[in-house]
Formats: sequence, C-alpha cells, structure tokens
Amino acid sequence: MNKVITIGIAIIVSTFIATNAILLFSTNSQLSRSYYVSEYDRVQENTYTKELEKEAVVVPANETTMTIEAALVSDLTVTPGDKIQEGAELAQLKTETADKQRSLWESEQQAYTQEQTQLQQILDSLESDRAGANSTSYGNANTTDDGMDVNVQVEVNVSPEGNFAQAIAQTEQKIAEVDRKLQIVNTQLSQETSELALLSPLEGNVASIEEKNGLYFITIYSDEKSVLTFVNEAEWHEIAEGQKVMNHSAHKEDIIEGTILAKTEVPATQSAWLKAYKQFDNKTKAPLYEVRIQLNDALETLPFAANINSIITTDEAENVVRVNPNWLLNRSKQTAEIYTLTTEGHIVRNPVTVPFDLEQSAILSVGLENEMVVLNAEPKREESRAFLPLPLDLPTWNSIKAVGWKDYIRYLTYK
Repeated sequence: MNKVITIGIAIIVSTFIATNAILLFSTNSQLSRSYYVSEYDRVQENTYTKELEKEAVVVPANETTMTIEAALVSDLTVTPGDKIQEGAELAQLKTETADKQRSLWESEQQAYTQEQTQLQQILDSLESDRAGANSTSYGNANTTDDGMDVNVQVEVNVSPEGNFAQAIAQTEQKIAEVDRKLQIVNTQLSQETSELALLSPLEGNVASIEEKNGLYFITIYSDEKSVLTFVNEAEWHEIAEGQKVMNHSAHKEDIIEGTILAKTEVPATQSAWLKAYKQFDNKTKAPLYEVRIQLNDALETLPFAANINSIITTDEAENVVRVNPNWLLNRSKQTAEIYTLTTEGHIVRNPVTVPFDLEQSAILSVGLENEMVVLNAEPKREESRAFLPLPLDLPTWNSIKAVGWKDYIRYLTYK
C-alpha cells in the first residue's frame, strides 16, 4: 500500500514540475521571465558602399561612319590610323558627280531640319503637359520636294502610366542624333561645288575604311574618350545611370572619376569592343551587356582598347548601421524585424529597412539608432528582461611587458 502511495505522489510531483516547466519555458509562455542573451552587438552609424569591380576598355566617346557611293569617289585621301582634323578631306569626288551629291546632301539637310523642328515641338509639348496619362505616339515620315525619300521618322511614345520623364529623355536623345546628322551634312555643304569632297565632321582618327555593296564606309573615332565595360544579367540589374565610377589604369597614376552614362538592353554579341574586353576578362558568362562610363576628365594618354579597372558604386548609404543578417526576423526584400534592448533592459522587436547587403552583413537604414543594442534571432518574448555577459577585455602582450616585476612586487606588498 505504501508503495502505491509513493508511486502516486511521485507521479503527481513529476506532473506538477513538468507542467510548470512547460508554462515557464515554452515559446508561447505567458509568464514573465528574463533571458540570458550570449550574442549581442552595439551598432555604430557609418557610411557604407557596395561596389562592383569590373575590367573595362578605352573607347571613343563618339563614333561616326561616313557613307558614300564608291562610283562618286575619284580618290580616297585617308587610310586607317590617320589622325585627322574636323573638316579634313576623306575622299575626293568626281567632278561630273558633284552636282548629284550636293543635291542629295541638300535634300538630307531639308529633311533633318524639318525633323529637328518636329522633335522640338514634341519636346515642348511633353514638358508643358506632364500630367497626362494617355499613351501618345508622335510620328512623321518626310519626302523632299524633288521626290527623294531620305527615310526620316519621328516617333516618341509615352507610356500609359504617364512616364513623361522617360519620354522627354528619349526625345532629347533623338534631337541629339538629328543634330549630329545635320552637322555632318552642313559640313559637306560648306565647300565649293567645283572642289567637292567628303569631309570629316569631327577631329579624331580614321578607324576603318570598308567597301561593301558599292558603298564606302569610313569610320572615325573622336579624340574624346570614354570607358566601356560588359556585365552579365545579374550585374545588369545592379547598374543604374548616374552611379559613381572610379577608374584606374596601370599606366596612369591618377584615379579618373566618372559616372554610368548608359546600359544596353540588347546583348552585345556584335560589339566590336567585346573581343578587346575578353582579353582582360574571359570568365564572365554570356549574355553580356554594354555599360558606357562617362569620364569627368579627359583621357588622352591611353590608346583605344587599353585596359581600365573600373569600380562602380552600386549602392551607398549614410548614417546607417550594419548587423548580422542571421539576426533579422521576417526578412523580405528590403524590410525585416530585429530584437533590440531598451535602456531599461527590456526586449522589443523593431521593424527595420534593409537597403542592401554588404559582404557578411545587412545594412539597416531605418529602425535603429546609434549605440542601440541588438540581439540574436532566438525566440524571445517582448517586454521581457534580458541580461548579457560582461564584456571581457583581456590585456595585450605589449601592456603586460610594459609592467616590470618590481611593479608586481610593489602591488602585492602594498598595504
């Protein structure tokens, strides 16, 4: 009988202890308690940048290809590699064909001038009516008075969402292209008919001369230079116009600053500069996309296709803190939560903003203040108290050597 009572009492006591342990230590426990937190950190505000390092090549800032019928040319006056000035003769034209060529240039001049006017009108309309949201397309094709079609097309699309900034940028780009074509034509028409020749519209270098399908194609590189790199799809999403770029060459001491000018949406399978780029970086897998870097200073001491090391700042944040990314709770793309400790020693769960990750850390821009204490991600009940291990500051070997044995004796015998 006594044995049965003893067993019963043991079961009751064990059940009582187990029930209290569950109530006290379970994750959903409603009883207040304190947590011993062995992993914590005190955050410090700083400026952090995320960088993408790329190999790049020197390319001309402007590249122009002059086209003319081979039958109109009496003599080519330049060869590939020649240094030329603006207005220099590229090819002399036959006297009997001069009038025909001048007539063609005059027709192009008339068409480009009309296109220039239409584009300016579109630009003025877009700038004065940004609030509209209906998709609008402006377009026109022109034929000159003498029946010569020069294939001029003006077309600017505005998205249904009213993205006028994009439409204005597109229009300004088209205006710049027409201005360049008009400059080329005006350069040709500035000469006398009896001495008609094909003239260079810019100062630079003759890159190549090719004859195909009865036409001469003379490509000219401008003296002004920029930098070109190539990125894969993952890197493409990190690149944006206006990002800061630091450029360095092994043959130039100074760092050359620049910014991202543009990135293409079409793979650069036909790029003439891709072959030169792959001499310095053949590990990046296709498809590759062109990214052009505009330099703040002139780059005159390096030849075309020279190697440049470019460091692109893809993200930068000031007055932010960095934490262990494994301590974040409910992490989405740019939002999360993290346990913090108040000045009274209570645990709270703070929502935070995560603009980007850097190496083995998450960068937080909103939700934490300087010197706040953050805790690890182990489950904790809010408003509970926490106690942390005391910081352990071990003396350095230099500080130990700085104290002699006499100092130790004096300390031990001091009364």
